[in-house]
Amino acid sequence: MRKKLNRSLGLYSATMISVGSMIGGAIFVLAGTTFKMAGPSATLAILLAGIATLLTSFSFAEFSTFVPEAGGGYSYVRATFGNNFIGFFTGWILWIGYALSASLFAIGFGNFLNYFIPFLPGIIGSLILIVYIASNQISGIKNSALLQNLIVTTFVAILIGYIIYGFKFSDVKNVTPFFSNGFVPMFQAMSILYMTYIGFDAVTTLGEEVKNPKRTIPLAIMISMVAVLVIKTLVFFIGSAILNVQTITTQTAGNFMVNTAKVIGGPFGGYIFAAAGILATLSCMNTSLLASSRTSFALSRDKRMPYFFQSINSKTQSPIFSIVMASTIVIVATITQNVEEISIIASALTLTGYGFINLSLLYSRKRNLNTQKGFKVPLYPYIPIFAIIFNVVMIFVLLYTDRLALGFVIAFSAIGIFYYLLSPKLKTAPRGISNEPLPFVKAENSPKPFNMLVVLEDEKDVDHLLKFGFDLSYDGKISSVGIVDVPDILKNKDNYVMLKKSVEKFEKIRKRTSDFGKAKGIDIDLSVIMSKDREKIVDEFVIENKITMILMGWQEETGKRTLSKWERKIIERSRVDVGIMRIVRDMNFKRILFPYSGSIYSQMAGTVVKRIAAAYENAEITILRIVYEEDEKEIEEYQKVLSDVLKTLNIDGKVLVEYSPSAWQKIVELSKDYDLIVLGISTDWNTEENFLGLKTDLIFEEVQSSILVVRAFHGTFHNRRFRKFFEFIKKFSS
Repeated sequence: MRKKLNRSLGLYSATMISVGSMIGGAIFVLAGTTFKMAGPSATLAILLAGIATLLTSFSFAEFSTFVPEAGGGYSYVRATFGNNFIGFFTGWILWIGYALSASLFAIGFGNFLNYFIPFLPGIIGSLILIVYIASNQISGIKNSALLQNLIVTTFVAILIGYIIYGFKFSDVKNVTPFFSNGFVPMFQAMSILYMTYIGFDAVTTLGEEVKNPKRTIPLAIMISMVAVLVIKTLVFFIGSAILNVQTITTQTAGNFMVNTAKVIGGPFGGYIFAAAGILATLSCMNTSLLASSRTSFALSRDKRMPYFFQSINSKTQSPIFSIVMASTIVIVATITQNVEEISIIASALTLTGYGFINLSLLYSRKRNLNTQKGFKVPLYPYIPIFAIIFNVVMIFVLLYTDRLALGFVIAFSAIGIFYYLLSPKLKTAPRGISNEPLPFVKAENSPKPFNMLVVLEDEKDVDHLLKFGFDLSYDGKISSVGIVDVPDILKNKDNYVMLKKSVEKFEKIRKRTSDFGKAKGIDIDLSVIMSKDREKIVDEFVIENKITMILMGWQEETGKRTLSKWERKIIERSRVDVGIMRIVRDMNFKRILFPYSGSIYSQMAGTVVKRIAAAYENAEITILRIVYEEDEKEIEEYQKVLSDVLKTLNIDGKVLVEYSPSAWQKIVELSKDYDLIVLGISTDWNTEENFLGLKTDLIFEEVQSSILVVRAFHGTFHNRRFRKFFEFIKKFSS
């Protein structure tokens, strides 16, 4: 199943995304740091870094003409080498690299905001920005693009004004000697500043959200690269010519460019430039987060990351989980407030990804993958080859003297490799964690006898529940229990009469239970327990008798279309499997329907379905998946997965994929053609409304066949705190 994004970005928006992500980092965040490192030659470093980046941008521009997909550089490598380790690793490091870049801009934003509001710590301003940008992107790409256009147009106008008026205050003496700190620092600054150009490729990660991408994206890349290279170089030169960079200290590095603006326009000029810094870092943060989230979205869609990364908000069509996860990385990095280390790590990761992308272009040309008309890299193959060499050299320069950054790069790479090796095992994980649209099930090779506890409440259900429990137990032990509710005090005669009736009812149930046991040739008796705490009694009985599964009849609460409070508590709290059954037809189950959602509980219900198939050998099992869009590719994919599920369960059954905007209504509609429906459910702590999107209470009420809902126990996913957190995230994304 391929999730789709909306095409809503034109040339201007695409260019602004690219421009906005490249200008702010160098001028507003790293200018003071690199001038302190390299002296006036940082101006040459920013120019050379831009020229070197231009080489790689040619490869991106050509790829965008025949791979116009979300994911940018990752999608290009995957399209060339296939959905294997090289493609995954490129996407992995670009995903983290983009997110770390976003944290740099968040830090810069906090510093500029602190310039206006001195009592507000920079870190607080940074976190405010992250939350704001993430929320804005969750509301939709169109909103993000409009914000980007407004912001970039405004601060670019301020920078042009800075260049024009700054010439009057420039002094060549401030930039001589040009290589005051030597040549090596200039190359170190170049490798760091190279990272500030990575925004040119941000627009490629939005390939599925750009109108006419084959023309728009290459044009946006070339226009933005030339414009940004010129503006950055001129701003760096004028800034260093206004103030002597040798006076920069660690404490003043962050405000160096603001101080040059003060020289031009006094305090007002400083505030104007700081305002531009706020807009620029906001823009860069917006673009970097977009790039990171779209990269993980593409990885998930290719089944290389957990499925929830491709979850799209139904209202805004934005990949909400990808945005949230990228924002989490940004927050963690931002809290460190270490600009230099973050920039080195982000640059090294991004440069590595760029190296794979240039290599992919060489390989794609060799295999003649690009057969379409459009932009082609000039001076091929020399430009991509030189770009690869440059990327490798810059990585070496960055990491050779910084052991901490080297350690983090190795760690991030190792985590990615480990995850790649682990990911095939995630096919049986819960749907959100798995990288499959419908995870596979795990099932025991051969059913084993187990101890079944049948909780009896209604005399008319006794024979049916006992027979079903006996069939599923595979000659295991069958226990039955009935519970008489006892009030603390018998206040009046009515209480006494009700208690007496309950005792008499269970005496009748005891007799029917005994008769059933004699008919089956087994020793079974009803344990009638008088208690005011049903849940505790059941828990104690389960532990004492080593019960494997609890089977109960559905008891509708008077006047409510819901499970009873008693049933809900057992479902939520019991530490063994629980089945609740409503018997509508006789127990001659010939046609059985198993709706499969892919959740961990739906997977584990597969084991019960396997037991039912073995108990009722002549029954026909149909596994059902309900889709919400009539997409042929999606349906074909689900059919394959469902067939694999049946094979895993060793069931010779049928596969049914049905379209419906309402899952529970479709199940009710289909129920007339089946004798039994088996649903795997979870404990959402909201059983009155739904179970993982299936309105189970309404199904119980309106279904025309017998129905069994199974809540299989899972130590981790049944943990109450875990489920509360999971449900919060699920509701947030809906």
